[in-house]
Amino acid sequence: MQTAVADTSIRAYRQAKKAGEMEPRQRQILAVMAPYPADYSLQELKKLTGLEVNVLSARVNELREELCKVERGPARACKVTGKTIRPHRLPHPQGALF
Repeated sequence: MQTAVADTSIRAYRQAKKAGEMEPRQRQILAVMAPYPADYSLQELKKLTGLEVNVLSARVNELREELCKVERGPARACKVTGKTIRPHRLPHPQGALF
């Protein structure tokens, strides 16, 4: 299903993406994430932020793939579901030096 979106809205969205600006939800996610080596599953982030998993998934993917603010950690069990997951974490603060 497609909805009508004003050209100005689309233009503003694309300009924000190009500028690398973070959305409020992206900032909210980063604000609850503790420094390296802490890592989080989407379910754990849901408990911390109150955001739904589908919102978290999209924003975390943007933070990881487009903005390089988040990385994947080694596999472990989720503290909420017990399932094996690849958690998300903030990069090591000195990672850029290597």
